[in-house]
Amino acid sequence: MASQVYAFAKIDDRDARLAVYDEIKNGKSRFGMWDQEASLRDRWYGKNAFLLRIKKGDWIVHVNMPQYGKCVAVQAIGEYDFDAGIKCHWGSDFNNFIPIDPASILEFDRTNPNVLGSVNLAPRRRAQRVLEVNDFLKSIENLREGKFDETRKEDRSIVHLREKMDGLLPQITSHIHEMNKSKEFENFLHKIFENMPNTISVQNGFGWRSDNGADLLVEFENPIIGINVSTKLVVQAKSYSGQHFDTHAIDRIVTGINHYKADAGLLITTATETERLEKYIREKSEETGKTIDLIAGADVAKFVLRYAPELLIGN
Repeated sequence: MASQVYAFAKIDDRDARLAVYDEIKNGKSRFGMWDQEASLRDRWYGKNAFLLRIKKGDWIVHVNMPQYGKCVAVQAIGEYDFDAGIKCHWGSDFNNFIPIDPASILEFDRTNPNVLGSVNLAPRRRAQRVLEVNDFLKSIENLREGKFDETRKEDRSIVHLREKMDGLLPQITSHIHEMNKSKEFENFLHKIFENMPNTISVQNGFGWRSDNGADLLVEFENPIIGINVSTKLVVQAKSYSGQHFDTHAIDRIVTGINHYKADAGLLITTATETERLEKYIREKSEETGKTIDLIAGADVAKFVLRYAPELLIGN
């Protein structure tokens, strides 16, 4: 069976996070749920049941460990187990663990250039599968070799060009914000979604009293052997500057998901993401059982350039 990869989200309590970090070094990748009193093999806890599917050879990435922006990747050498856990200020917790090989530990920045961009290390729930397994394994290989730690001479011009372009992306997003405030930003995003193949975008109301949590309702139609499978997405659009701390838009997305029976939610904000915002998105994804995602800051410019570059540079 092919390897699986799981990303475990940040542990918010600092002391507990550092204790789990120490346990990783001692060969145990721990996962907590404060009110769990028995092994999953003895008593069913649905939200943690995925732990029973982790096998020898699978990978676990502890995200924002031991601090925000860092990651610790480890490889399992056995299957799920349960013990007394670690002592936290609220009691015993993190009783669930997967035995791991300490020799496999890799610590790196979440934005390390050796990690392929397709590898999602920003889980929106307490635990989330990384679907691009081959790209993840390639990233592990890159990290071990330090393949992109230093730029090869023949690639120097390309890498430096990309670096300069990356520096322009926040400026592009800033200009998008300046030219598209409030409803104009919704109209702008509507044009982008309309530009995508097999996609229907609906501008949904004028103001929070009438849109039921969705600035845009986007349906992606994916034909599979003549059968159309549709995915409904609730989008909140926020044209802000600076950092995005406000979590109200996420509450509105939850309202929209429930009202329209949507499959997922998405916040697109011209402001840059914050730890507080990422944490709240993760909590609400976990609570609703629906993926809520985020496009923020410089990624807004990338989103536009990928799907509707003509909106920025013309014909």
